[in-house]
Amino acid sequence: MKQIKYIIVSIILLTTFGCEKFFEYEPVSLFSNENIFANPDYTEQTILGIYQLMTRDEGYSKRVSMYYGVDTDIAKCSGELDNGRRGIAKYAANSGNSEIEQPWRNYYIAIERANICIANIPESEVYITGTEEDKIRMDYYYGEAIALRALFYFELIRNWGDVPFKTVPSKAGDDFNLPKTDRDTIYEHLIADLKMAAELVPWRSELEPGERFNKGAVKGLLARIALARGGYSLRVNGGMQRGSDHLKYYEIARDACREVIESGEHQLNPSYENIFRTMCERKVDTEYGEVMLEIGMGQYTSSELGYYIGTRIHEDSKYGKCNPGVNALPNYYYSFREGDVRRDVTIVPYEIDENNANLLRQMADMVIAKWRREWIVPEQPGTDKFTGINWPILRYTDVLMMYAEAENELNNGPTPAAIDAMRPILERAYAKSPDKIPAIPAGKEAFFNFLVNERAWEFGGEALRKPDLIRWNLLDNKINEMRAQLTKIMLGETPYENIPRKIVWRQKGTQIEYLNLDYVMDSVQIAERDSLVWPNVTDWADDLTEEYILDIAAFFEPNRKELLPIHQSVIDTNPNLKNDFGY
Repeated sequence: MKQIKYIIVSIILLTTFGCEKFFEYEPVSLFSNENIFANPDYTEQTILGIYQLMTRDEGYSKRVSMYYGVDTDIAKCSGELDNGRRGIAKYAANSGNSEIEQPWRNYYIAIERANICIANIPESEVYITGTEEDKIRMDYYYGEAIALRALFYFELIRNWGDVPFKTVPSKAGDDFNLPKTDRDTIYEHLIADLKMAAELVPWRSELEPGERFNKGAVKGLLARIALARGGYSLRVNGGMQRGSDHLKYYEIARDACREVIESGEHQLNPSYENIFRTMCERKVDTEYGEVMLEIGMGQYTSSELGYYIGTRIHEDSKYGKCNPGVNALPNYYYSFREGDVRRDVTIVPYEIDENNANLLRQMADMVIAKWRREWIVPEQPGTDKFTGINWPILRYTDVLMMYAEAENELNNGPTPAAIDAMRPILERAYAKSPDKIPAIPAGKEAFFNFLVNERAWEFGGEALRKPDLIRWNLLDNKINEMRAQLTKIMLGETPYENIPRKIVWRQKGTQIEYLNLDYVMDSVQIAERDSLVWPNVTDWADDLTEEYILDIAAFFEPNRKELLPIHQSVIDTNPNLKNDFGY
């Protein structure tokens, strides 16, 4: 690392879609820190330079968002074991894994940029003696830098546990070989920081629409970090342990979420599907504000949503190629209750061929597809993997669910307020079948289990399932439960005896109609069908094998594999770091 005397001021180009983006980062000038932070416009460009790091492959464009969140009880990474993304998914990563080095380094580059802003903004002339308008702007940028740093440290902790911690800019003479700091110490700092940032960053209604922190997002991140601090995590020489004094942190989370709810600044989009269609249309939701923080991507430079996650699509289709790598598990598909619209938004059982028609795939080939190439507006034909679809960091739904979870834990059961928080989520999920809305349980354990399931159905594919299961200390249980469920599906045992072994279907235009999606047709019935009307038969449950089941999270070991190893190149340059947990 070098002495930091200067930082680059960047022009952040805007897209033609009307949303502010921070993906194209072109250095245009070199100024001293004193000059940069004396000018609110330059300060803003410097803040945007921190956001820009989030759009890289080693940020939320691909690795952190799409590689680190599988395998769980709901989704798996496709393909054979390697020393890259599949090694991470199957819990076989080692210190030489190709996909763990750059995210680590990217986080610390971003933290250094944030530290520069946090140190210099309060000391700047414009912050101290500027106009009231300048002071409001600089407060916002100061709060943004604090929140961004907290987000990056949180990602480091939940992937690697205890990590080096630094909150001041680097300078000549510093010892850069920092040891690990206990995560609880870091959490305490982040919680205090976010409480301060929440006082500096304006509410959504006070800002221009865009893909940056607002007050609600700061409070939502505070709640997420507080629940992680009060939850379980993998500790050196201690295995999975719950954070001390956990109710204190549930109270912090509860209060932060309640403030967001009572503000009225954010609402649920009445259509679950439209949350993701809006992203695919490369728009920011200015009406509801359900997506409270999203990463503004560049159409031709970042984001593989719709390519690595999405419907499998032939490259010669009018939509462009999609080669998905995240499969939805059959037990997850069949876990959704009847009438829940979230299933068919989250999971796709078909592919699109070169003629733009849907073709049924086998059960084991279903994919997570909340972001779909066929939903992109305008269409983006060809093989370009970068779609420019934004990655959602935080949705208002999560705030409601975190609030309900905290209320349940703090009051030894769900309060009326907790139930009220969950009700609109269910009403949206069953909007087409309101008579099928399930009852919300009243007991503490039953309500918690209800939340565990609802978070799976609500956030499938959004990289929340694995950290949720870890902070609840349920990852091992849910992996074993998933394997047992898949085995019953494979064998046709209760409660899966009515899942068809083969599905009879036909094309209607470019879409699919099923004859027996919900019941079994035996070989005689299939043979005697009207094959002119129903010409197609596809293996469904018959495609599920023991090899497939055992491959999911194949190398997971409880009390060891809940965290990633640090890359060997990082350890080689810092003698104060070492890998734990047998890595």
